[in-house]
Amino acid sequence: MSALRLLESTELPTESEAISAGLEDAHLDVRLPPAINFSASELLEALFFEDAKPVVVFDAPNPELIALRLLAALWPDIRRRFSLSTFALSPRKIGGRDLDLVFAPSNAKSKFSDWPGRRVDGRATQADRHRWTGTIVRRVFASPDPRLLSDYDVKLLGDRETESAASLRIALLWDELLEKLGRTPTAALGLLDIAHSGLVSNTYAMRALEPRLADVIRTAPESLSPSEAWEFIGAISKKIRGRELPQSRRAVEELVALLAERAPEGAIKLLHHGDRGDAIEELIPHIAMGLSLGAMPRVEQMLLAAPADVFAMLASQGGALASRIAQCDNLIERVPNVLKDIEHSLAARASAALQPFLVDDRQLTAALPIFATLTTREVAKQLERIGQANAFGAKCMCAVLIKRARDVGGLSTVREVLVSCEPSDRRDELLGQTIEPEAGDVRWLLGEKNLSVPTVTKLLVDLLSNASDRKFCELFEDEAIAERVLDRLPQDAVDLLVRIAFLDGLPVSTYVGVVQSIIPKVDDIKKFDIARRAIEPCLRNRFVGDEGAVLYMLLDILGAWLDGAWAARAGLDRENDPALISRNLVAFNEAPQDARARILSAVDEVARILQGRYSLDIDEAASDACANLMLDAERTEFQTVLAAAGWLVPSLLSARHQRVSSMIAALFPLIYRELAKESDVPDMIKFVPFVDWDRCKTARRELVHAFMTSSWRPGDLALTACRCNDVKKIFKRVAASYGGDEYLASIENDLGRLGTDDRDTVKHAIAEIRMDSSYRFDW
Repeated sequence: MSALRLLESTELPTESEAISAGLEDAHLDVRLPPAINFSASELLEALFFEDAKPVVVFDAPNPELIALRLLAALWPDIRRRFSLSTFALSPRKIGGRDLDLVFAPSNAKSKFSDWPGRRVDGRATQADRHRWTGTIVRRVFASPDPRLLSDYDVKLLGDRETESAASLRIALLWDELLEKLGRTPTAALGLLDIAHSGLVSNTYAMRALEPRLADVIRTAPESLSPSEAWEFIGAISKKIRGRELPQSRRAVEELVALLAERAPEGAIKLLHHGDRGDAIEELIPHIAMGLSLGAMPRVEQMLLAAPADVFAMLASQGGALASRIAQCDNLIERVPNVLKDIEHSLAARASAALQPFLVDDRQLTAALPIFATLTTREVAKQLERIGQANAFGAKCMCAVLIKRARDVGGLSTVREVLVSCEPSDRRDELLGQTIEPEAGDVRWLLGEKNLSVPTVTKLLVDLLSNASDRKFCELFEDEAIAERVLDRLPQDAVDLLVRIAFLDGLPVSTYVGVVQSIIPKVDDIKKFDIARRAIEPCLRNRFVGDEGAVLYMLLDILGAWLDGAWAARAGLDRENDPALISRNLVAFNEAPQDARARILSAVDEVARILQGRYSLDIDEAASDACANLMLDAERTEFQTVLAAAGWLVPSLLSARHQRVSSMIAALFPLIYRELAKESDVPDMIKFVPFVDWDRCKTARRELVHAFMTSSWRPGDLALTACRCNDVKKIFKRVAASYGGDEYLASIENDLGRLGTDDRDTVKHAIAEIRMDSSYRFDW
């Protein structure tokens, strides 16, 4: 007003006034009076809400006041281009264009007949044609400070240019929507569109809108139906995504969860039919949360009807909803088909979310495709969950998991988990499923310190009981494992021990230990079967322990059923080493009566086999044992032992560096006595080298020569002579030989094995020979 008063002067300004003018302080705070009672609505509508045209106002009261208020209200960008005249009797132009606004008396209307712009009757009244007309009329012509924009609008527009009415309309629309926001939640969508349009300051708009927007979202269900609320959520979620609106975002999430709980059908429609962009994807966790709280029958029906991908997206959120799905029989049955019908990554996410809740066998159908993709660590974790949920009561599910662990090479990891769990029969049963009858697994079991001895024993027994014959044999081929297993097997595991006893290929010492352990615990039929099977490896091999006692036990069991000839072949085979043959001969001699009788019946086979060896390299004990067998066989099996003599005597007489003299004492006399008979010798000894026309003399010569040129016991020559019933002639042959006197003396000193009568006979014969000097010539 102070500046306008400078225009009231009736005189031209002076030079100094033209350069500068002083304002009166008294007028600085003076306000323009209101301009009312004229057609303000039509004027402002023409200027701001309709096509831009020049305007003429006829008969307006106080045109200067109207003009001043309008100029004061205009933004500077518009004001500097705005032209007006408060009194014109005809159209006015400036710079070749019509003035934007002119005021004219009514009697000048004819002058404006060709006016290209709008005509306004300044005194007429007319209904507002625009919803914002009243607002700007009050602001421009009634407010103490004329303005088109409120302070709030100015901040809203920020530093945007306001040279057109478009900015005014944006600000007015913002104000309108903001005022409707409390009654109509969907107004928020328009406000967000304005905020994002770039026509206002987004930062200020969002900051101003945020608190009210959050409240409106939370209260939307009060004024919107469920379907409308879901549509509202879908729209507003897209508009606030990526914006700094944390309160509004939380409000949307809360509203989504609430609606999902109360109206789950809308959630499915939103996810299936809506434009499922990132904004909607972000709502899925909250939809799932709401569904987990909803009434189960309704939620169940909704999920059963949902498209497969929607079902999977919701299930993939895990948590309470995945748990509800897993607990519902109808829903869990749908899972396999859902996983089959959706793309791989979504199926993987859904599987991972459902997996923690699959702990019962009734869920097995759903678990199968999920468990088929698990890693070793995931298998172990899932087993741990089942153990915590029902103490491994889900037998089928646990079996599937262990199979998966086996397929991915993760059994050792699973074992670690199971071992760390609370001991129970079910846990031990699962441990049993993780171990195979293989060396590595058995070593682990026997070496596991965190399992009790009874548990290890039970697992071991079960493992061996279920092992195939091939696996069973492979295990016991490892002597170290076999020893440890046998050490752990309980004494009452008779069936297992019997099975071991019938194995082929076991280390013989291990095998013998099993046989010794099991024989006392089985019936006679089993004993016989075991002994019949065990006798051959025991005869053909050395083993740890009392070999004689083991062989005696086996021979005693076989008794009269022993095949003597077979035993001779097995125990005296030329492939056997001398020590083994020596041991077996001793065992045959010391065998129980029935078995020994069977050996005696086959002494000819014994002789034949010994004769077939490269050398008779048996020890003295074995030679004595064989001699005893032959001597005893002579009483019951004369023809057999005579045949044995025919086979063996030539070899014995040649084995002068072996300790076989006792065998000669047993067998040579049989041949000698046959030679002494006047009848022809039996066929079985005709191949003896000294069988000729002077049979006995040659035999005596061979016998004496063999003894005197060998390391044999001299006393055995005496025993041989006694058994030949020809002591004097044989000793005469000794005396006639070189060194005979000394050898006779040796004989006298080695008569401990002879009976009393035989000793006396020998001593008497030696004494006679020494007194009869003619013996040297008596051959």
